[in-house]
Amino acid sequence: MSLKKRDFSKAATSKGYIEVRAGNHVFYRFTDSEGKICDRVHTRMSHGSAKDLSNDLLAKMYKQMKFDKKTDLEEYIKCTFTEEKYRNHLRNKGYEV
Repeated sequence: MSLKKRDFSKAATSKGYIEVRAGNHVFYRFTDSEGKICDRVHTRMSHGSAKDLSNDLLAKMYKQMKFDKKTDLEEYIKCTFTEEKYRNHLRNKGYEV
């Protein structure tokens, strides 16, 4: 099953990330509960013409977003991994979010 860039963007921006467009990339920066950017939790993707997220890109993104496995990111995009669950996951890893 292919995952769409737009689906990732919708999930991320509804679960604590802000979108920053710069040059050829779209950066996603995670914010804490007070709206401050958490510098250690982020990801990015190219503006490129591809509409789907490649397996290589997903492999990079799940690590940047501090997931334990790629399937966690896939669940996050499909909205079965909630923002609350994600914040708890990050707190358990030692991030102040």
